[in-house]
Amino acid sequence: NEAPPIIFPLSNPTSRSECTAAEAQAATGGRAIFASGSPFPDVEIDGKLVASSQCNNRYIFPGLALGAALGQTGVVTNAMINKAAEALVELIDEKDLARRATFPENVEIREIGAHLAAKVFEQSVQENLKIGNKVMLEAYNHGGYEELKAYIYSKMWYPNYSTP
Repeated sequence: NEAPPIIFPLSNPTSRSECTAAEAQAATGGRAIFASGSPFPDVEIDGKLVASSQCNNRYIFPGLALGAALGQTGVVTNAMINKAAEALVELIDEKDLARRATFPENVEIREIGAHLAAKVFEQSVQENLKIGNKVMLEAYNHGGYEELKAYIYSKMWYPNYSTP
């Protein structure tokens, strides 16, 4: 039993999308798990509606931007965008897949952002981009992915409100 393909065309606007939800479902025999950067209508397959989700603003872009901004890379490459999408897929588990869920439903949003940011930063290092944040680079070089993620968490804003 082959796993369904996961397709995340992220380009905006809709006219620039790599493919539509209908095209993705047609190309995969209705098996695709689909989320895009642009809104598309749900697709009917064998009398059932298959959801077409929009994912870039909630999942991809925050982690992508966090990795690039914290790393002070000065650029976001196509490979960094692809790495963010791949990193999101890494967090989808078997229960999510069984429901044809597009996103990891049992992972905290901060964990998603930190995971994507770390993978995006790793990609920037692999591309030999200029890294302005030497502290972040040292964390990565010293402790790899785990220390990099700890650094990213340390830079996240946490709202703390005092009660009167």
